Amino acid sequence: MKTSVLTIAAATLLSGCVIYVGNGHAGDLQHEERTLALGAADLKQLVADTGAGKLDIIGEEGRSDVEVVANIYYYDAEDVRLSLVDSGSNAKLEAGFDKSFYSGNSPYIDLTVKVPARFSLKLDDGSGDTDIRGLKGDLYVDDGSGDLQIQGGANAVIEDGSGNLSIRQLSGKLQVEDGSGDLHISDVAGDVSIDDGSGDLTVNNIGGTVTVDDGSGDILVDGAAGLTVVNSGSGGLKINAINGPVKIND
Repeated sequence: MKTSVLTIAAATLLSGCVIYVGNGHAGDLQHEERTLALGAADLKQLVADTGAGKLDIIGEEGRSDVEVVANIYYYDAEDVRLSLVDSGSNAKLEAGFDKSFYSGNSPYIDLTVKVPARFSLKLDDGSGDTDIRGLKGDLYVDDGSGDLQIQGGANAVIEDGSGNLSIRQLSGKLQVEDGSGDLHISDVAGDVSIDDGSGDLTVNNIGGTVTVDDGSGDILVDGAAGLTVVNSGSGGLKINAINGPVKIND
């Protein structure tokens, strides 16, 4: 397939104007909105590398393209990196800035990304809240900081730094490594493996076996085919409705 590139030039303003965000002083963040689109008939996965800002990824039944709406808050338009390309069976999204250090408020890009529901996802995200919902494919998510919510998907591998994490309604298995923040997992059809640093952990309605290695925080597991606790950390442990073997090793 011929690779097509939809990169919106950094100086292009869809609205025809620039909005300054701040108190009107030199160095205030500017704002503009850009929209990117890519046909998805031959694509199967979204591969996204995103920096600071809020991120919503939405899978929609009947959708035949990938649509990105980006609200960009920046100092220099030439620093903005925003592109959407197709590469093989992937839609590749990049959103961020060339510079890594700023003396004032850091620039950021809020993104709303709509893809076909059948898509899988490979995401490397920096900071800001992230909401992923409506996807039916496998999920691979590496998230830095900010709350992360996931609803839907098949098999999932999640690595989360800091912030609360919620994962629900997976049709496959789940592997999650979480740094800090509360973690809530529910309605997963397969096995669940959890390596959790700090924060309370709640696990509900798991079709497979749950394995937990926990640092600190309370643990509640309610409904699973089996349970192995490698380390329950410094918090309390409550279990209920475990329909198979239970092993507490610490």
